[in-house]
Parts: sequence; C-alpha cells; structure tokens
Amino acid sequence: MAYIGQVSIRDDSHMENAIHYIAKEEKALNLETFKSELNHRLEHLHNINTAIGERISCINCSATQTYKEFENMRKAFGQDKGVIAHHYFQSFQKDDEVTPELAHQIGVELARKMFPDFQVVVATHTDREHLHNHIIVNSCNILTGQKWYSNKKSLSDIRKESDKLCLKNGLSIIDTKSKYKGIDRTTYQLGLQGKSWKIQLVKDLEQAAKYCHSKDEFIRFLTERDYTVRYKDIHITITKNGEKKGIRVDTLAKQFGEKFTKENLEKTMGYYQPPSAEIVEQYKSEPKHSDTSEAKSNWEYYEQFVFKKTKCLPSVSGKIVRKKETESMFKKMESVTPEKKTGLYRILFFVLIALSSFNGHQKKKKYKIVKQTIPESKPDTIRQVRPYIPYGNISYKKMTESAGENFTVKVSMERLLLLINQPILYAASINRQTGTATITIKEKDKDFLAELLNLMEYKGRLVEQNEKLSNQVMYQKLKEAAQAENQKLTYLIVNHEQIQKLKEHYIDFAYFEKEDGKYNIAFLPEKTELIKSLIYPKKKVETEQQRNARIYAGLKKAAAESGQKLQYRTKLTAEQLKVLESLSFPVAHFRNSEDKSLYNIAFEKKNEEAVKAALSGTELKQKL
Repeated sequence: MAYIGQVSIRDDSHMENAIHYIAKEEKALNLETFKSELNHRLEHLHNINTAIGERISCINCSATQTYKEFENMRKAFGQDKGVIAHHYFQSFQKDDEVTPELAHQIGVELARKMFPDFQVVVATHTDREHLHNHIIVNSCNILTGQKWYSNKKSLSDIRKESDKLCLKNGLSIIDTKSKYKGIDRTTYQLGLQGKSWKIQLVKDLEQAAKYCHSKDEFIRFLTERDYTVRYKDIHITITKNGEKKGIRVDTLAKQFGEKFTKENLEKTMGYYQPPSAEIVEQYKSEPKHSDTSEAKSNWEYYEQFVFKKTKCLPSVSGKIVRKKETESMFKKMESVTPEKKTGLYRILFFVLIALSSFNGHQKKKKYKIVKQTIPESKPDTIRQVRPYIPYGNISYKKMTESAGENFTVKVSMERLLLLINQPILYAASINRQTGTATITIKEKDKDFLAELLNLMEYKGRLVEQNEKLSNQVMYQKLKEAAQAENQKLTYLIVNHEQIQKLKEHYIDFAYFEKEDGKYNIAFLPEKTELIKSLIYPKKKVETEQQRNARIYAGLKKAAAESGQKLQYRTKLTAEQLKVLESLSFPVAHFRNSEDKSLYNIAFEKKNEEAVKAALSGTELKQKL
C-alpha cells in the first residue's frame, strides 16, 4: 500500500507551512523565504545515494537548474505569487515487497499521469524504514500558465491513481470496494513510528469488543486505558486524555474498517439495540456543517480553460445549445440513403474541418492521412490507402495520457456535426472510406456524449462498444510493446470471474472469448507471475487462534440477534476441551490468562445443558 500526502509551498503568512523535509514543522514565512525553502527541498531531492537504490527523475525540466527553471516558468506567466510549488509524498508500507526501482517507477508514472505539462521532480529515498517518493510540482502549467489546483478532489484523484499503479504492480492497497477515507498523513507517519493514539485506540477497541459485554464495561475498559468516552444514542466519541480533539468511532470505521462502527461494536459485544425512530429523526434535524471546499478536478479546470478560450461554453440553463446550420446539415445527411451518402463523405469532411477551424478547435495542421504499408513479400498486392484523419478539440495522446478513465465509441461520421461548439473535450479519428468516426472522451462525460449524439436510448450498446474498442487498442499496444522487446505475448485460458479479478487490479491484458464461455487472454511475459498469483491465489491455512476468533465472532453475532448473552466456562483441561470439540454446535476456546495450560470456553445459552452433560462425564472421570 502507498500513502499519498501533500503540502503547498506558498506566499501566505496566515497559512501554516507544513513540514520541512516532510517531518519538521516550520513557522509562517514570506515569499523570499518560501522560495529559499523550495530551493532547499529541491536540493535535498537531488542529494541521493544511487548505491542503495535511491534515484531521481526530472520531467519537463533539467536536473541541474531545476529551481531556476521553475521560477522562470512562473515569471513568464505572471504566476510567481501565492502557491509556488506543491510537495507530494508517496510512502510505501514496509510490509510491501517493493524495491527502490519499482517505487521510483510508480512515482514517475504517477507524476506523468497526474501532472501533464507541469515541471516535476520525482526522487526515491530509502533513508527510513519504509521506501518513499518525494514529488515536487511547479505550480504553473508550461502550456497554459494555469496553476495546479490543490484541493480534496485533486488529492483524492492522485490517491486513486496511486492505488491503481500499486495494484498493477502487485502491491496491496486499502480495500477499493470500501468507503474508507484513508488515514491522515500525521496518523500515518506517527503510526509508522508506533506513536499514533488513533492506531492504539483501534487496538484497544478490538480488545474491548473481545472482552466487554455491556456499555458500562466498555466505558470502564477504555477509561482505565486513559481515554474519555462520550457515549450517546447515535455516536460514541473517544478522546485520548491530553489530546485536543476526539474522534467518533464511525469516523474511525471509515479509516480502519466497518467493524469499528457504533452498531457493529455493540453487536460484537452483544447488547446492540437499534435507536428509536424519534432519536434518528432528531439527529437528522440537527444542523450539519456544509462542506464548502473546492470539489473540481484539475481536468475540469483545464476544460474551463479550453472552453473559455474557444468561447465554447454551456448555456446558462445547462441545456445543449445547437447551431441551426449544423443541426440542419446533420438531419439532411441522416436522411440520405447509404448509397448516396458515400459520395457526400468527402464534402462532409471538408465541412467539418472548416467549421472546427472557424470555432478555434484545430491548429493549422488539421489532419493527416496514414497509408497502409505493403510487405515486400506481397509485391502484387494492390496498395490500399486507409485515411485516418485526427479530429476534435484535443489530441488523442493528451486525452488518453491524462488522469481519468477514457471512453471510446464508433459512430457514423455525420454525428461529429453534433459535437461542434459543444462543451466537451474529445479526440476523434475519421475514416473516410467507411464514413465512421471513432470518438474518445473521458468516462465522466459518457452520458453527455450520448445526449449530444442523440443516442441516449443506446447507452448500453455504447458501453459494450467501448469495451470492445478498448480491448482492441490494448491488444495492439501489447503487441507493439512485445515486438519492441523482441518477445512474444503470453496466452492463458481463464473464466469470467478471473477476467474481473484482473480488471479490478488494472492489469494490462487483451482477451478473446471462446465458444465454451471461457476467455483466452494475452499479456506481456513479465506479468505472468503476477497474473497467476491473482487468478490462482494460494489458500490461506487458518490457525487455531484465527479459527476460534471467527467462531467467537459468530457466537457474539448470534447472541446479539437472539437477545441472549453468551455463556462462559473457565479453567477447563485439554481433555475436557477435546470432548467439546466433538459436539455438533460451535464452541470457542481461549487460553486461560492465569494458567496457560487451561482453557476458557464460550457458547450460546441454548446449548448450556448439552455442554454441562458433555463436561459431567469428564468431571466424574477426574474424581475417580
């Protein structure tokens, strides 16, 4: 797992400047001192020891004059104020089997994906127990002059991309299906040092859930461990004595797992009762603090920049605004018969170029024709020309290499008329021979694209088409990568569930469905071990301790649902325990804390008589 955190280096005496070299707090500084601080951090990043695997990469800047190039870029756009740079760090768990080479590769890929057209320095350090990357980003975009917007949304996007890269490379992450927020930077760093009270609280809550059986026992248990507990109908808030702020257990659950919610803790301890409808309504009616933080991603800011520049903005009402000329032209093309339509595609192509050029979407070099080469072994083959004509308001490379999932569809060429002067970034490829256009957008815009193209009723088909086209692109990409390394692709037969497992881990592979419902997947040879470990996971052997913990948790849950308390017997011998293991109902056992040769057991109340009967025989034997 890799944890992502961020601090801004800024000219703002009222903002707390977070850390010097990631760990040391500093006082508020003026602009010149902040620039000196940025220079110091960049110098530190360049101070690496390659002998122990440390390394550095500079993107869109040189390794010798990094600080000066950062400053010159900001000054060129008049952006040398406020936030002058952003310092991100990516820390890998020491339990992860990650090498300095892999950590650096992930850091560079993350930087290229999240900060296109920015000057970035990525350094991998090994001077702590855990490997970590430092990523310093100049605040100013080298093409647009726009500043990088650092907010909750951008940090969330970076964390998601970091998780994706970790999964692709076989590293662990926080469960992607959960709603966990991830622990904050301070908790994470202190946790690595064993100094976080929140992480200690998690351990204490696990113990409390194991040994407490009432609200009073729970409060007393935590009070004895130096906590203050506020136990209300809806929330439990716990504060470590000496700390300024407490934390709700439901908030803790979002960071460490659902078992720590108030409801689940009470169910585990066996006394859960749902709050009354009146209490729930009262809680809902309480005023909530609204989140006024910026929620836009940097891609959305870039869209605003493009649309403002081309005067391609949505209407005030939020509805699609179409030009009468293009709408009329589309309807005419749509009504033409397929036989006649072929001859009109050449005219339509030049109309599209003229309209897009007029609206400022295209640069001077509007399109190119890529010819299909004929192998020398087939000299008699008729040379065919396949015109692939790039079109749209953004390049395909920029679209696909920017953060965010892509979405591709193939439609008739005349539907491009419906995209002219609309607030959506898209890259298209026109095939004049077939009269089709392949359109690529960001996945977040897929519904808007369907609406623009008058294809809302076919959204399901568009999703299927995207899957098919993306698979074709991936297969071509893998073949080219294999050829570049003088290798052949590796193939493997898998089922549908295994396909989904690979997708969840963002593994690069192409697949072909077989007649028996299985799939033949193609991938690069170096991914063989990782793919096999994912689709053929080794079965974990459950230890005796794990088995009993699982049984005990099941017993507590059953007791909570039935409204009856669990029954306990203490200081049983190994012989008595062996007799109980032959019973048809579950019994959990644990070592006695006073005498490790003896055992304590737990079971449901309904089985009390059966347990007494089983133990009576062993007790009689001992007396004789």
